[in-house]
Amino acid sequence: MKHIAWLILLTWLPLTQAEESVITFDVYLDDSPIGFHRVNVERLEKEKRVRVEADMKVDFLFFTAFSYQHEANERWQEGCIVQLDTSTNDDGEQLKVSGTRTEKGLEVVTQSDRKLIDGCVHTFAYWDVNLLSSASHLLNTQNGDYQPARLTRQDSQPLQFNGEAFGSKRYRLEVGGDVAINLWYSEDYQWQALETEVAGGRKLRYLRRQG
Repeated sequence: MKHIAWLILLTWLPLTQAEESVITFDVYLDDSPIGFHRVNVERLEKEKRVRVEADMKVDFLFFTAFSYQHEANERWQEGCIVQLDTSTNDDGEQLKVSGTRTEKGLEVVTQSDRKLIDGCVHTFAYWDVNLLSSASHLLNTQNGDYQPARLTRQDSQPLQFNGEAFGSKRYRLEVGGDVAINLWYSEDYQWQALETEVAGGRKLRYLRRQG
């Protein structure tokens, strides 16, 4: 389940009409619902502000086998992260990451490390396919890792789940050489679904809640 670390990262909805938008994804482990992932995006004149909330729990018989909570607040300007603050409870492990844009780059601070990343830093911004495809590295806002990433277009095929189809445009995001995330978008490139394989060959899915 540690692969969830790759997934609860920055996710935006492309804003073309509304100044503020909230989207919610139902999260499934195989066929079982385990929680939600919610994104609130506020678009201002010169920046975007994003709040991400996630809460997941896997129950087994009469006890909780796994739990995960994540909150993130981020500011973007001109397509680059300028500030971030995140807190995560990854099955009892408490993690915090902060980042501040300086003249020399983005200063990223975790409980055990402090580093400076040059240039325009991108996180896992699923909301913007062009931004993902143009980034050679992505910042994991849960643990502060900055790792190589590559996005490629796949055959157009919706994600089928419980008799419903999600998205028509499909992409594959490869991270760090050992993580692969499949993403689905609508015809106007609004994020609709996510699927990846986690421990034991199980499928973790995000499915956009309608309405």
